[in-house]
Amino acid sequence: MDPLSQLLAFSAPQGSIDKNCLLSAGWSLPHTAGSLTTVRWHTVTQGAAWLELPAGETLMLLPGQVIMLTQNSAHRLRQKGLGDTYLICGSLHLSSASRPFLTALPEALVMAPEQGSPGHTWLLAAVALLQQEAEAPQPGAAAVCSQQCATMIALGLRQWLRAKSQDKSQLNLLLHPRLGAVVQSMLNAPQAPWTVASLAEHVHMSRASFALLFREVSGTTPMAVLTRIRLQIAAQQLSREASSIITVADAVGYASESSFHKAFMQEFGCSPGEYRKRVKALAME
Repeated sequence: MDPLSQLLAFSAPQGSIDKNCLLSAGWSLPHTAGSLTTVRWHTVTQGAAWLELPAGETLMLLPGQVIMLTQNSAHRLRQKGLGDTYLICGSLHLSSASRPFLTALPEALVMAPEQGSPGHTWLLAAVALLQQEAEAPQPGAAAVCSQQCATMIALGLRQWLRAKSQDKSQLNLLLHPRLGAVVQSMLNAPQAPWTVASLAEHVHMSRASFALLFREVSGTTPMAVLTRIRLQIAAQQLSREASSIITVADAVGYASESSFHKAFMQEFGCSPGEYRKRVKALAME
């Protein structure tokens, strides 16, 4: 079994349909940040929609596409254009052990197979089947929906990995037979005073060999990945907890609020306080 298949099997994904409805003109749906072991996904079969995220990113959702929110972030869906929109929303619940794996993914994955491709044909058929099961459940409907949702994220991840093959990705590190343990340790203990030398020692490699292998697999440095992990986990905490910003900064390994503020601004384009305000705004009716 290949590494991605093993990772998904270990995560034991269980999917469901949460919303299957026709929305009239002018609609807008706020969503609060949710469980960090749940992937929420959205698709439309009629009309189009905008999806807004806390860092200011806005994604367009069209028929034949699925947006998967791997961090279960706060977000808002709203109408694009005129006319009615048929919206389908679902969730994919994974085991508690899957949280580090999900944190290694981008906040939003857009599954948009090339029109006419086998993946596109499957997606259209799968969405139609999910609609049918939601509207008129038959025996085994829950199992059918769960398996279709699990297939959806597997294909979405495959497409993303293929598209990122040139740039490489954090998931490539997590799937690597040797470096995966290093990334797992960063994810489990972002507050630890990691150095390139201590990370190399963690996998019984020399500092130079470790740094070279890390760059070959990821296209970047261990410290750059550590910074990204720390800030991603900080964003998750800011979205879900009322802790002070300095408490969040300390929990992910920053010694001062000013250094945390600067790093967060570089990663998300806004301050930690502004990010928290955006999360609240996206969840408001």
